[in-house]
Amino acid sequence: MSTKFMIAAAVAVTMSGCTAFAPVTGNHYTSRDGKLDIQGQLVDSSDIRIFVNGDKVIDDRVSLLHGDGKFGGTWQGKQVSADCSTAEGRKVGGTTCLVAVGGEQVTLKL
Repeated sequence: MSTKFMIAAAVAVTMSGCTAFAPVTGNHYTSRDGKLDIQGQLVDSSDIRIFVNGDKVIDDRVSLLHGDGKFGGTWQGKQVSADCSTAEGRKVGGTTCLVAVGGEQVTLKL
């Protein structure tokens, strides 16, 4: 019985650790230290907006033909880039952006 308990405890610790270290939730990311908050929005299926700590850094449109685009901006002297692409069929939540702020990179689903 103690072996089953130990296995169950190890699985529970592993599962809780996975949730604690997964800071990206859809279109929102917060760094572990809480100092960096990145959020993305897709408006009218083509307008990409990227916010860093509440400041709008990128406001541009993906290609109407392909649903993709590369965008840039700055936030507090740091380069910000977003490389976005949209899945075929333009499904809701089908646009993905790889956003880089300074040394942090995160993938957001918009």
